[in-house]
Amino acid sequence: MIEARTRICDLMAKWIKSIEQEINAKEGRVNNLRARITKLQSQPDPDLAQIQELEEDIRELERQLESDRPQLPAFEEEFLAVCT
Repeated sequence: MIEARTRICDLMAKWIKSIEQEINAKEGRVNNLRARITKLQSQPDPDLAQIQELEEDIRELERQLESDRPQLPAFEEEFLAVCT
């Protein structure tokens, strides 16, 4: 019984770490895309189609983050309830 609980807790800890890494990666990607947009906008003749595409990428990542962020505290709370 204790061994099964340990395995479950190990899996939960890995899942929490994975969610954290995914959130951090997406936030980093959003920041990089915003920097690219700023750079493009500062050019004399900015590529508006490319800017629009990058803005859509940001919107999609932000939608994903809105879904991902609430998962993290829920999993952490469950981990604490089960594994401590």
